[in-house]
Amino acid sequence: MKYINIKQVFLAMAGFLLCCTSCNKYLDTTPDNRTEINSVEKVSQLLAAAYPKASYAAMLDARCDFVTDKGKGQENNSNTYAFYWRDVADVTQDTPDYFWQQCYFSIAEVNHALEAINNLTPEEQKEVVPFIGEAYMIRAFSHFLVASLYSNYFTDTPQTAVGVPYVDEPETVVIKQYERGTVASIKENIEKDMLEGFRLIGTDAMYKVPRYHFNSKAANAFAARFYLYNGDWAKVIEHASKVIPVPATFLENGNVSADDPAYVYVDNNFQPWTGAYQTVPSSDDIKSFFTNSTNPSNLLLTEMSSRLARYANTWRYGVSGGTRDELFTSTVAGAKLAYRVYSSSSTHYYVPKYREHFVKTSINASTGYIYTIFPYFRNEEVLLNRAEAYAMLGQYQNAINDLNLYFRKLIKGYSETSNVVTEEKLLSYYEDDILNTENFLNKNNAYDAASWDDIKKALILCILDLKNQEFKWEGLRYWDLMRYKIPVTHTNLAGETNTLYPGDDRWILQIPEQATLSGLELNPRTNLLSREW
Repeated sequence: MKYINIKQVFLAMAGFLLCCTSCNKYLDTTPDNRTEINSVEKVSQLLAAAYPKASYAAMLDARCDFVTDKGKGQENNSNTYAFYWRDVADVTQDTPDYFWQQCYFSIAEVNHALEAINNLTPEEQKEVVPFIGEAYMIRAFSHFLVASLYSNYFTDTPQTAVGVPYVDEPETVVIKQYERGTVASIKENIEKDMLEGFRLIGTDAMYKVPRYHFNSKAANAFAARFYLYNGDWAKVIEHASKVIPVPATFLENGNVSADDPAYVYVDNNFQPWTGAYQTVPSSDDIKSFFTNSTNPSNLLLTEMSSRLARYANTWRYGVSGGTRDELFTSTVAGAKLAYRVYSSSSTHYYVPKYREHFVKTSINASTGYIYTIFPYFRNEEVLLNRAEAYAMLGQYQNAINDLNLYFRKLIKGYSETSNVVTEEKLLSYYEDDILNTENFLNKNNAYDAASWDDIKKALILCILDLKNQEFKWEGLRYWDLMRYKIPVTHTNLAGETNTLYPGDDRWILQIPEQATLSGLELNPRTNLLSREW
């Protein structure tokens, strides 16, 4: 009979990760408190707890181009320091140090689980094969998160750019030495683990709550994002189409038919902004369902310690009234999208997404930890990722078809004729941006964008706009800013402005100083293209 000793796991991780108070509850666990790997259910439970228990949304959103200084509201390191692009040596919730720590905790748990599973008898291993696939997926995903934020993941020279450690075996010494490797080697290892996960992963029926595991759709959603960020457009389409059908039935004007299987899927598996959310009594009702495991929009959910649920609407650096009007107005489809934007004190504007779960430190305590449920993957992202990949490959009509699927679901009172998107509408709506030599596509030339034809530029601008709206308070905008070399200008209450330009070292999050104990060099802070403030 095989065991994983939880105390040994976290003692072994201490050298490479962080010596911090948040892991005391694990370090204080007695040696006899062990997880026995002797059933499919227990393996499932063990891996369900191995997902990264931290959100990137708070620390990334405050760094983005849609936030402003509202002059009042909640302030903490995850919000204030991020707005000013400052490094912060803090392991509290929603900070870069905390996120790094939680991702490598996840990796360590998976590695020890895999070691224990590999030592099972052949008969026992047969039962847990699908969960081995899940373990590889978790390890790939956790490394992907760290690599894409703490190294120059989107560099044009991945063979020489410094990456992050890829940890694929349990630690057996207190302070183990690591090398950061290259970005290219990290990408190769992530893909290797991900493909091994696909080979072994089982069916959704083996999970009591599939959306808390790397079910088949979540795995394909991850693959679509991974290949999108790597620029492997054909594989984005391949994996996204395993989640959402490709449109095949059209109206006379070229719009996707409401009876098409692709739209039927979208209609039944997107957030109900044009449906139930329109009539609920309060924002709390939306929060209750947005990250619920019964909500079909969600492909992978994880419980995590985060301030998002409590402060997303009241942080000082966030969405103001002016920003709201700019973000949530008309679209190329001739109508605004159906999001419900709420306000607090006529200053703080937000789309409700997260519900707080407060866990007391003890039964009679008045203090505790703020938790929330976070959606790592949703169907909406899968569709927009596929549309982007189509556009990149020059399959413009396929990209437009996916946009029409999206608008048909997101516009209240949708008209099959007046709201249909066409090439002509896209070119007209984005004409000024296309002609503007200062636009990031023309000026910064990500993906050789300056040489694109106009319709390709219009499609990418549209998709980036839609992602910016759809994933507000979910963090994904930051990766798009990095990928497309979009500069970010922030203005504080005093009217001072500063811009984070492409290539500035501050785009890449700083790794924790404690990681230097394991031989890791900190990320450079020498190439600053604007002043520190």
